[in-house]
Amino acid sequence: MNGGKFGKYLALAILVVAFAYSSLRVFRHTEAKLIDPEVKVITFAHWQLEPGVREAFDAIAEDYMRLHPKVQVKQMPIPGRVWKQWLRTQLVGGNPPDLIELANYHNTDEMLARYFVPLTKYLAERNPYNKDEPDLRDLSWRKSFSAELIPEDTVHYYSANLMEYYGVPNAMVTVRIFYNRDIIKEVMGEDRVPVTYDEFLHWCKALNLYAKRTGKPIVPLAGSWFNALQLTGDMSSSMTQKLAIDIDYSHDLEFTTLEGLIAFTRGTWTLETPSVYRSLELIEGLGKYMPAGWAQMNRDDAMLQFLQGNVAMIPTGTWDAGGILQQAQFDVGAFKVPAISPDDPYFGGSTLGPISEANIFGAMAYGLTSASKDHALVIDFLRFMTSRRSNAKFAEISTWLPVIKGVPVPAVSESFRPIENGFIRGPTVRQLGSSATDVLMQNMYLLSGKDASAERYIEETRSIYKEVVPAEMRRMAKVYLETIRQKDSVMTALFELEKAKGLAWSKFDIVAAKQIQVESLRLQLLRTLEDNPME
Repeated sequence: MNGGKFGKYLALAILVVAFAYSSLRVFRHTEAKLIDPEVKVITFAHWQLEPGVREAFDAIAEDYMRLHPKVQVKQMPIPGRVWKQWLRTQLVGGNPPDLIELANYHNTDEMLARYFVPLTKYLAERNPYNKDEPDLRDLSWRKSFSAELIPEDTVHYYSANLMEYYGVPNAMVTVRIFYNRDIIKEVMGEDRVPVTYDEFLHWCKALNLYAKRTGKPIVPLAGSWFNALQLTGDMSSSMTQKLAIDIDYSHDLEFTTLEGLIAFTRGTWTLETPSVYRSLELIEGLGKYMPAGWAQMNRDDAMLQFLQGNVAMIPTGTWDAGGILQQAQFDVGAFKVPAISPDDPYFGGSTLGPISEANIFGAMAYGLTSASKDHALVIDFLRFMTSRRSNAKFAEISTWLPVIKGVPVPAVSESFRPIENGFIRGPTVRQLGSSATDVLMQNMYLLSGKDASAERYIEETRSIYKEVVPAEMRRMAKVYLETIRQKDSVMTALFELEKAKGLAWSKFDIVAAKQIQVESLRLQLLRTLEDNPME
């Protein structure tokens, strides 16, 4: 059997297994109702299969069911590899779980508007499960969250175009470098984590020299395209911080994807811009400290490398902490990805300093599906899940960072706490949208191995970026147009309601202001494409 046919059959088999698993879960939920028709079942689905997450949700579900004996709560963990296909079939089929994990790269505005319930009005109400918390009981549900769910266009729980909250997060995540303390103590003679890029590079070089001298199969960094992006993400963004200020034409210190796209199309920055070019060289340089062929490996491969005990470090999100701490047969430490210093003679020319993590947003957001039979009950469970007591239990069991105000960070997760002092992120090729990120991942091999070359990467991908960037801008312009059309009817309704209820007028002003903003953004995109054709 040739590879192509085998791949197709394997993909089909995975889909069949996933759908069969989902069907079995649905059958079991239906079976529970048949046994006792008074029992109500709440189902929630997610792709977080990391150790500790499911156990934490099970514990919270058990607590809720003790309070509500006539309710059963069932979680449905779905493998990430089939999530997109599974999600579409569940939503289109009309029988999805009550709650589904949201991510802005999975759920378009069109999907949110069609299949999910806006949660804005619920978030404006109090969370009754915080009634015993003096500092939270008088706050709205939204304000009980650490960052109060500030609406931004990059978060998973809010749609800037639809001007509605569609999800409620359960945790926060940061990126850290986990390391094998036993190896580091053996090689470095101490356990003092690196703070600067130079110190981190010294670790990598020392580990390589030690392996050559002793013959031990020690590798500095676990390698895969995924982990390489985690490692170099903050480093690359810090190398272009001054560039971000130069091209932030709105002057609000919030460098957006739209600003990045427009500035790139205008030629204000390119792949050849010195700081951007050097950010690609950074990936090229750090790749030599990873196992051969790392660009073709995935995150599971990298995790296995680290847990086997011959790899000193693995850069990944704190979502993997539970699995690492449970499975590692050695002492594990963690530290923040080191910053590029402004004093670095080669990489520091456009750097301001460490990147702030103060704007880390809530993760693992759940949205209520429109097809859910009992919205009030599901909202009640969602409030219970995100109460201070439940969020503390979730953080303790999963080791993920809490998202509710006043919940202590577990001792084992202290090194994951967001660093608030720092500077803004600068642009990278990933700033150009999801299609541009795909280009980077598909061509990562050009930045790995003995023939790795940033210059070659640029030569091979320059024409591809000239295709995907305009396509992304046209896609955004189309979304903005649909948003304008949808809000026209909303504005009309609010205008008429104002005659009977004065409160509608304040919302009319908000929608009108957003409408003008969206129209101006769409015009910027179209005018930029017209004036700067990428040939």
